[in-house]
Amino acid sequence: MYIDYLKNKKEHLETVNSWLYKQWGHHDLNGSEKEWLVKRRKKLNNNKLMPIIFVALKDETPVGTASIVKNDMETHLELEPWMANVYVRKDKRGKGYGTKLVERILKEAKQCSFSEIYLFTPDKKTFYQRIGWELYGHEDYRNELVDIMKYDLKRVDG
Repeated sequence: MYIDYLKNKKEHLETVNSWLYKQWGHHDLNGSEKEWLVKRRKKLNNNKLMPIIFVALKDETPVGTASIVKNDMETHLELEPWMANVYVRKDKRGKGYGTKLVERILKEAKQCSFSEIYLFTPDKKTFYQRIGWELYGHEDYRNELVDIMKYDLKRVDG
């Protein structure tokens, strides 16, 4: 398995978009999967720092994805950047792909000279704590109780 920038593997954009829409599209009451693809394609082709989107590949087949975005919660615009859209195909979960994607995000964020990075999760707090993330807070967000977590990038080599 290896991880590359999705902009280098654009042939997998529709697959990644489909995963993310099926996982989190219910939060976007007005957006369709096709609209998400149009937006994601534009973001992928911009020359700005963020978003940074990765795809994990096993034998050139996509198995997961993760991103760095400027903001991921409208209620915390003061916090940035965020790790977002961490997704591993169901048949590949429990094999370390998620951990590898998170490690790649942390390395990239450190290389971009960020000092910390945030995420929110409704159900994966234990997973993230196990790999070094600290609880930052809790709140009701999008009608769901979520944990906000923080990672101190001064601890990352690279």
